[in-house]
Formats: sequence, C-alpha cells, structure tokens
Amino acid sequence: MFRIISLLGLISIATAIVWAIRSQLIQLAGTKQTLRQQSLEVADNLKKWRALSTPALLNTLMRFFYLTTLGCVLVLAITGFLPVIIFGAAVSNFALMLHLLLAPLFAIGLTALALFWAQRHRFNTNDWASLQQWFRDKKSVSPENPNVWQKLFFWLSLLLAVPVIISTVLMMYPFYGTSGQESLLRWHGYAGLLLLAVVVWHTYFVLANKRQ
Repeated sequence: MFRIISLLGLISIATAIVWAIRSQLIQLAGTKQTLRQQSLEVADNLKKWRALSTPALLNTLMRFFYLTTLGCVLVLAITGFLPVIIFGAAVSNFALMLHLLLAPLFAIGLTALALFWAQRHRFNTNDWASLQQWFRDKKSVSPENPNVWQKLFFWLSLLLAVPVIISTVLMMYPFYGTSGQESLLRWHGYAGLLLLAVVVWHTYFVLANKRQ
C-alpha cells in the first residue's frame, strides 16, 4: 500500500514540477543559475566570515542552512522512496547508511531555519487580505518576501517535520514490538512524503517570488 501511495505521490510531485517548468512558472535555466550563484556566494562569504558584518553573516548562515536542508531533503527522498518503489523492500545497505547519515543534518538544518526564520514568517493581517485577494481574483502572489504562501508552507514543513523526526527517534528504542516498529515506519514514510510535497511547494513560491 505504501509503495503505491509513494509512487503516486512522487509522480504527482514530478508532474507538478514539469508543469511549472513547461508553463514557464519556473525557468529551469534561471533556477540552476540562481542556485549556483547562491551557493558560490555562500561559500565565498563563509571563507571570509570574520570580515562580514553581523547582518551579512546572519544572512549567509540562513542561506547556507536553507541550501543544506534543501539538499538533504532531496537525498533523503531519493534514498527513502526509490528503493521501496523500485524493489518493493525496506531501505537497506548503502541507501540506509546515507539516509541515516543525512537525517541529523536535516534535523539540525531545519532547527536552524526555524530559529532564523520564525520571526520573519509570522502571519499578519496583510497576509489574510492577500490570501483572500488571491482566491477571489486568482492574481499572482504578493511580491513581499516572504509572501503568505511562503509563510504557510514554511510552517507546514516545520509541523510535518515533527512526526518525521519523532518516528525516527522512537524506532531506535525497543519500546515497541514488531507491529509497533512497522507502524512507526509507515508513519515516517507518509509524513516524509507529505513533507517532500510541502518543501517542493515552498521552493516553488520562493523561486516564483524571485522571478517577479
């Protein structure tokens, strides 16, 4: 059952990405260039971090943790879902080792983003008005950074990360029997699939905001 749902979920996410690219809502070349430029800027700033002002250093750290967490989500999704979909078996061998290696980095990165971005992602009355305007007129999202959609998917990602992380931690302790471990594994997989979809949507709105 989980294999079928994962396959359908990944197909839906891939279809949405392809649709966004073909509709020119996301420009693939521009996205690659933006990510590459961001990565180079972050790497360069981290090399000379002693000379940076406090705001510039904080901005560099925010971008570093965002790019690192985004990369971890991508690799975790590949190692977590593809073996199940392709082979119909639980994650094992090299995929499992890589999955477990990146899991702490993902948790650290997400915690750092929560600390850095919680203040700027607070909802306000303008967000509610913007959301009503979007549903009423189907206009593009607000050019504010972050806009209401970025805030919404940011908080959803933090919310979904809780069962993903907790289920992983609980599986490490012998508190549950075989059926309990299997249930935790299913919860981990379903929550991870939803988290992947939310991260993709958040990334889309970040890129769409930059495009505007």
